[in-house]
This record gives sequence, structure tokens and C-alpha cells, in this order.
Amino acid sequence: MAFLDEKTLLKLPVETKSGVPLGRVAGFDFDVETHAILRYRVRPRGLASGMLKKPLLISREQVLSIDAEKMVVDDNVEKAMELAKAKAIGLVSEAKA
Repeated sequence: MAFLDEKTLLKLPVETKSGVPLGRVAGFDFDVETHAILRYRVRPRGLASGMLKKPLLISREQVLSIDAEKMVVDDNVEKAMELAKAKAIGLVSEAKA
């Protein structure tokens, strides 16, 4: 059985299946009843970090693989981040999204 400790998990690089870097794991939400991680909070990198005030939330179902080197997520996560950035700078309204 493979496992990652909290120190390794936090700050783990996150990228899409296509290899697009999204940021680093900044935290996670834990279900106390099932003892499972429900979703990961990812701090965006680059320009996105200044635009997005909240971390990107990635559900465990969107995680394709995770090891001590990186987390790989579905390509749709990048699309969600791009939409969030567009909303943040006013290119897309909440009604259109």
C-alpha cells in the first residue's frame, strides 16, 4: 500500500493530463465519517494566482493519479480555472457562466 504524508501532499505540484501546470496542493477537505479526502485545494501559479482570490477546488473524482512527485488531474480542471480567471477580470459574467 502506497501512502503520502501531509508534508508531501501539501505543496505537491498539480498538472493536467495534457501536462499543463495548474499550481500546488494548498490543502484538502476531509470527510470525518468516511475518513476520505473529498477535494483538494490547489493554489494557482503564475498570473492566475493574482487573479483568483480562492484556491481551485478539485474533487477526488477529477484526480487521475497521485504520487510523491505530482498530482495529475483531468483536463477539464484547466477549463474550470480559465473560466474562473475570466470571471475574475470581468470577461464573463456569472449569468453567462
